[in-house]
Amino acid sequence: MPRPPRLEVCGALYHVTARGNERRALFRDDADREEYLRRIARYREKFRFRLLSYCLMTNHVHLAIRAGEQPLSRVMAGLHSSYAEWFNRRHRRVGHLFQGRYKALLIQENRHLQALVRYIHRNPVKARIVARAAEYPWSSDRYLRRGEAPPWLDAHDLLALLGNTRRLAVRRYVELVEDPGDAPGYDPSRALDQAVVGDEVFAAAQWDAAPAVSRPRAREARLDDVLGAVARDGGFTTADLYSGRRGGELAATRCRAVYLARLICGVSARRVALHLGRDDSAFVRPLARLERSLETDPATRARMNRLLETLMPPPNPTLPPPPSSQHNQD
Repeated sequence: MPRPPRLEVCGALYHVTARGNERRALFRDDADREEYLRRIARYREKFRFRLLSYCLMTNHVHLAIRAGEQPLSRVMAGLHSSYAEWFNRRHRRVGHLFQGRYKALLIQENRHLQALVRYIHRNPVKARIVARAAEYPWSSDRYLRRGEAPPWLDAHDLLALLGNTRRLAVRRYVELVEDPGDAPGYDPSRALDQAVVGDEVFAAAQWDAAPAVSRPRAREARLDDVLGAVARDGGFTTADLYSGRRGGELAATRCRAVYLARLICGVSARRVALHLGRDDSAFVRPLARLERSLETDPATRARMNRLLETLMPPPNPTLPPPPSSQHNQD
């Protein structure tokens, strides 16, 4: 699968996730978790980023980081390479500890900050490890509830965004995390250009703020190439995709084109829909059905992988494996 584009913006808030290689444990015991946090503290001091919240699961981590002047990629490369070396020495193992590179989504704070905070701290609840976020010892929840934190955790920065007094901010945080409902929602899988959680205007502004970074759409495959290949695979022409005809196999072909354009070119579904002269709402349910089918139907996965091989040269031209049913994989 092609890598999502990097978007490095000084001062931006990121949701960073990293997983163990082959879904294996990043932390075998509390000593491992303590060492990871010590290294976060060391790199925070070195690179001057801000750590607003975190959650250490068994085989993956969630971090909410406000980037400093140093690129986030430099921070995470240093943190994870040093921890992996330490982990391998301690446990007498060799090989990769992390599954590829970390993922970082730039967050539109005024719309998605609270949802992100809830998402991170309720991860152990969703995984059915604990009944309440407050019961999990390896997240920043306990510090945010107290309104006090160690020097390496910038809990005050986060609380200041939730309320203008510490008491009010703590109360709002507790209400946010303890709410048994599903709202507010946070869905990283719907990130625009696989890089931004926010609206189109915000995402465009972030790309403009990082002029040195270019999206890999032209480098990997042009949008027209994707549309043409998918149209031919479905027995149509590119002109058919732009036509006013609806329904049936043509609609399914358009859906596959939107999915692959988003995956390969880093183009949001909305932009592809507009490019085809359609409303993006028409693709919401079909894309959800296609994603479910990719998890359950080998024939669908084989077809999409065949298209990826046509459009993307090796290595790594295939779709990621279907998600595991293990509880701690969120």
